Amino acid sequence: MFRSSGLILRRAPETADGSPSRLVTFFTNSVSRCRASRESGPASQSRSARLRHDNGSDEESIITTAASLAFAEDLHPEDDHAANARAHGERLGAVPVSPGAGAALSFLAASVSAKAVAEIGTGAGVSGLYLLRGMAPDGVLTSVDFEAEHQRLAREAFSAAGIAPQRFRLITGSALEVLPRLIDHGYDLVFVDGDKVEYGEYLDEALRLVRPGGVIVFDNALWHDRVADPAQRDPQTAAIRDLITRVRNEETLRSLLIPLGDGLLAVQVAG
Repeated sequence: MFRSSGLILRRAPETADGSPSRLVTFFTNSVSRCRASRESGPASQSRSARLRHDNGSDEESIITTAASLAFAEDLHPEDDHAANARAHGERLGAVPVSPGAGAALSFLAASVSAKAVAEIGTGAGVSGLYLLRGMAPDGVLTSVDFEAEHQRLAREAFSAAGIAPQRFRLITGSALEVLPRLIDHGYDLVFVDGDKVEYGEYLDEALRLVRPGGVIVFDNALWHDRVADPAQRDPQTAAIRDLITRVRNEETLRSLLIPLGDGLLAVQVAG
């Protein structure tokens, strides 16, 4: 049974090719409507629905509506530093995490008392600002990005937010070339927002980098509602589905899919 933000759904089987069932698709479609709720007004109200389960029984289940999801997304307003970095990132085409997803990153970093965080995909520094906010005061963020211009803007964003230079290390280069040079089990949290096709390889590297009990977080786990749609079979969507299946089936990992922003897949390595 799934319970999240007022949502109560029983686990539904996957289709033969590993894509989500119609019930999971229904759940994710309700998540996607959170963006539209800002314009839909009173039409998005709490409601209940009867769902038929595998055993043939009906059960009244609470379905989280777009309005509730939008409320959760906007619970923590974004400060000016993150908003400015977001504007720069969007102009560059480096779409950052949403404010709600950013708040989740801060929470996750704080929950593991993170002093060392590795980030794949610097962007304009939005996710870095949220991660640094949740880290220990002397924590260090190591962020890798192929685009030097992205990192220039991130450095400006960190400086504008009053973050000391010794608290972040920006490395320009391909993540799959840089990550092998980072220390084994030297990180409390690894955040991944890179090429979706490479998510499986990033998981391999992150499992080596993170300490026992540490957390790995993947952005875009819902991938613009494509992951829950069995008709979508592009390489990026397939790679994310494979990742979700892999972490769910690995006994040494605990995982949670958080429906904020474009979806965060949080994975804890057993300690």
